[in-house]
Amino acid sequence: MSAVIETVSIEDVYPLVDEFGNDLARRDYTLKENQAYIQELARSMRSKGIPDEMVTLVRDGGIYRIKAGNSRIMAMKELGTKTFPAIVEDESTLQAVIETVVRTNTKKKYEAVEESRFVRQLAMFGADEYVAEVSGLTVEKAAKVRRAAKVVEDAADDMSLMRLIAIGEFADDPEAVKALTNCSEREYQTVAKRFEARRKKESAATDLAAELAARGIAVVDDAQGMAMVCNLNKIAQLPEDLPDGCVAMRHSIPGFFTILAPAPEEEPPAPEQVEEDSARAEAEAMAELYAEGTGNRRAWLAEQLAAQSLLPNLSRLVAESDNRHAPLVKTFLEATGTKRLNVGHSEIVLLFESMNDAPGCGILDGTGKPRPKACERYIALMDAMEADGYEPDEDEQAIYQKATDCMEATK
Repeated sequence: MSAVIETVSIEDVYPLVDEFGNDLARRDYTLKENQAYIQELARSMRSKGIPDEMVTLVRDGGIYRIKAGNSRIMAMKELGTKTFPAIVEDESTLQAVIETVVRTNTKKKYEAVEESRFVRQLAMFGADEYVAEVSGLTVEKAAKVRRAAKVVEDAADDMSLMRLIAIGEFADDPEAVKALTNCSEREYQTVAKRFEARRKKESAATDLAAELAARGIAVVDDAQGMAMVCNLNKIAQLPEDLPDGCVAMRHSIPGFFTILAPAPEEEPPAPEQVEEDSARAEAEAMAELYAEGTGNRRAWLAEQLAAQSLLPNLSRLVAESDNRHAPLVKTFLEATGTKRLNVGHSEIVLLFESMNDAPGCGILDGTGKPRPKACERYIALMDAMEADGYEPDEDEQAIYQKATDCMEATK
């Protein structure tokens, strides 16, 4: 490929376009960020009217197409520049131009949607290995971008590269693809985490079913005439001594199994006993999920405190608590007429721990009946934490809904 330096008229310079006249390898200059970048470039070039780094053009008959330097051309037009020196190539393929665009994403990083478009254009010219080599992505991520572009079609034009990678991860799950496509750009990470947690739970349940089968406990769909032995979501929770003929049934709460044993023929379980067993199984499962959620909430709160994050809603709960101040502090406040003290980290932690129930408890008692105070505390804590930026997982959302339903039922 031969290249020379020529002085060209800016009126003879045009963007690179495809066969339908659509701009290629070019920033979206309707974006405020890119408009500001043009103004910044123009200011830096004002003394000479031309950029320090020459534009690269491709000769196209009597005109020139821009291979590299769209923004510099735009800045020169802002300044009213008529002619400028440029590197001119006699020929250059569309593939070579897009490669140049992607490889040189350094001076002013492309906006997320622009970067996504350029990488998807690369995919037209080669396999995932080629896209990875040019873009710097891993082959696996390049493959996910390709899969995502296929399932979301034109919607990909408004998506960032990282969002497409997330969709590619779930390309075989229509529900996840729909949710990730219809959410906003700033929400996709939260949505992806939710589906990732669901996938892990489904995978864990499949593994648990296999482990139960390996121990001679078949997973069945109907357990008529069986009595509950225990509830579990980990193989370590399986009792060592089990009655003969035990089976397992998937629980209504995802990830859990109920172990059942044959009931004595002369004493089939009464309907009330079956109902009690079911309620007890739900209480045990929800208590386990509650404990897991407490771990997630603790980890999040620790991160926020370490980062000195403002937690106005949790602080408000502390400030409104009747038990906030120790007797000696109250004495000081009364003696000095002090109305308010700032809320500290230790107070937030104390409130947090007091509003979380002990492991093995949760919002239901051992018989499956709601614990009104625990429900009330859970709702208040989750409302405050969500308002401060916490993102509850599906299990926590299910417990919240159960607590809300229980509180409604008691009114």
